[in-house]
Amino acid sequence: MKLNDNVKAYVRTIYEERVSKNQAAPEPIFLGPAAGTGALPDTVGVDVTNPYNPFGVTLDANTNEILIGRRPVEGGPRIFTQTVDTSTVATGLQGSFDGFNRTFYWDVNASTGLNRARQSVQGTYNVAHIQEALGPAADCVAPCVPLNIFGGPGTITPAMLDYILFTERDVSKQLLELVTANFSGPIVNLPAGEADFAVGYEYRRLSAGYSPDQVVIDGDSNGVPSLPSSGSYFVNEAYAEVNVPLLANLPAVKSLDLSLSTRHSEYSTFGGTTNSKYGIRWQPEHDLTVRANYGQGFRAPSVGELYSLPNRFDANINDPCSASSNPSSATLANCAQLGVPAGFEQANTQISIRTGGNSTLKPETSETTTAGLVYSPGWAARFIHAKQLDVDLNFYHIKLNKAIDAPDAQTQLDRCVATLEPVFCNGITRSSTGDINNFTDKLQNIGIEETQGYDIGLDWTGPTTPYGQGAVKWQTTYTEYYKIIASDTGLSEPKAVGVEVNDSGVPRWRSTLNLNWTIRQVTAGWTVRYLSSLREQCGDATGTEFCSDNDSGTNKLNAVLYDDLRFSWMLPLPLKYKLTLSGGVNNAFDTSPPICLSCSLNGYDASTYDLPGRFGYVEASMKF
Repeated sequence: MKLNDNVKAYVRTIYEERVSKNQAAPEPIFLGPAAGTGALPDTVGVDVTNPYNPFGVTLDANTNEILIGRRPVEGGPRIFTQTVDTSTVATGLQGSFDGFNRTFYWDVNASTGLNRARQSVQGTYNVAHIQEALGPAADCVAPCVPLNIFGGPGTITPAMLDYILFTERDVSKQLLELVTANFSGPIVNLPAGEADFAVGYEYRRLSAGYSPDQVVIDGDSNGVPSLPSSGSYFVNEAYAEVNVPLLANLPAVKSLDLSLSTRHSEYSTFGGTTNSKYGIRWQPEHDLTVRANYGQGFRAPSVGELYSLPNRFDANINDPCSASSNPSSATLANCAQLGVPAGFEQANTQISIRTGGNSTLKPETSETTTAGLVYSPGWAARFIHAKQLDVDLNFYHIKLNKAIDAPDAQTQLDRCVATLEPVFCNGITRSSTGDINNFTDKLQNIGIEETQGYDIGLDWTGPTTPYGQGAVKWQTTYTEYYKIIASDTGLSEPKAVGVEVNDSGVPRWRSTLNLNWTIRQVTAGWTVRYLSSLREQCGDATGTEFCSDNDSGTNKLNAVLYDDLRFSWMLPLPLKYKLTLSGGVNNAFDTSPPICLSCSLNGYDASTYDLPGRFGYVEASMKF
């Protein structure tokens, strides 16, 4: 809204609701000390008076019980339903004024954003009810129904399920409040051009909270235990930027510009910090541009990273003390010191890992160096019919200090057993059977995270013809190395280029090719995405047909190509309206992600690869 010739006001609001549903296999029930949950299931046995106890004796977690496991298919799959509401309201003033023979620009803005998520989980179990249903028959009175934990499929009746099943309901929310003010304009005329500046102020307040189901809070859920958590912090920031033209219109220097910026932040949780960025842009001649930048970064831990209480995740981990791991005599000696009995065999391949926030976390800091060039040949229009052709090559090096992450659990366990050092073993405890029943792996400032690589790009737009106009955009990233060095031990974490570990991977090559053709108001596009291969440890699958290289005990996750198709049509409406209808299919040829032997769930790495199957969509957008 225009208030006068120099001032405009605006109000913008956005509301979005997402309802989604996903499914997992029926939830397994593990009972006894080898369950390794570190919670109520580890203590549950079966009383001799339970009518379905076939042994004639009480199975007791403290004496004769090791592990009882069953995946009750009668209860059906776990169904996760999420409803996520996101709303944003923003308002502000924008304006300009003249002074000192120059025009200056300003704006002040305020906004708030709220995200509220509700999740229900069907197909999960109440362990306290399971404990009662397996306990003394005399104590199992209505609504309790004695449970048949030992029978085959179909022996858990609907009445039994009604007592042990429950629908879990969790709620979380995040709130962002923001106020900004900016002022910019020219400073002074220099021989090479006009120097510009910008200064500004920003206030942010972030808060978040999570409320799990009361059954979960009470510790009676068979699923992942968690507790309510909440927290908030605010930050005041001021910044200044300047762009200075140094040289222009000289031999081998069409232009040479210097950019400088700095930002000071005051956090309610961490105090003050100042971070700066320096850049240079050199254009030796019309077709070639060379640029380089060095910047300092700062990231404060999020509310969740600081204040969330421990949550459990059941990960596939191989215990080096297990007989199936073929431990050496030295390993067996160390295992004995950890309380592992002779002949120990890991009963459950899933070990419960508890991770959560850490109020002692320090902010991450970083240093980023980039350099590159862009070549836009003028001869392209004459020789290859290009309306536009840009070729760019960029180098990057990023070093993150005090990186926030949880150590790789498998690596931590291996090092604990190999060294018995407290730095690795603290937080890992075992039951009387030798099974791990507590594995605390909370977030920490793990150390230095460093990566280096190259980005290569090609952007071509063809001439306009009676049959339309074509365009090609190809972007490729080559990751030379990626490494994490733990600050407390100086040892490398296993995550590296070309390695699949901890349900994630860093492909050496990532490439995306976009092909588009536009004729009048219709555009058709084809995108090809490429991920190079990864390699993982086979673990328990070593020696089987599923491990591609049994000699080395590693498995290859083959390279993947995804194909996405998209079409759009801008309807011929009056000029002040722009209505576009679009649709497409991602993963059009139904490419499956490679099978992952080390991944904890679903048999593939969901953080690197697309969900299995095609994804189709239609959308409409209007601008006015």
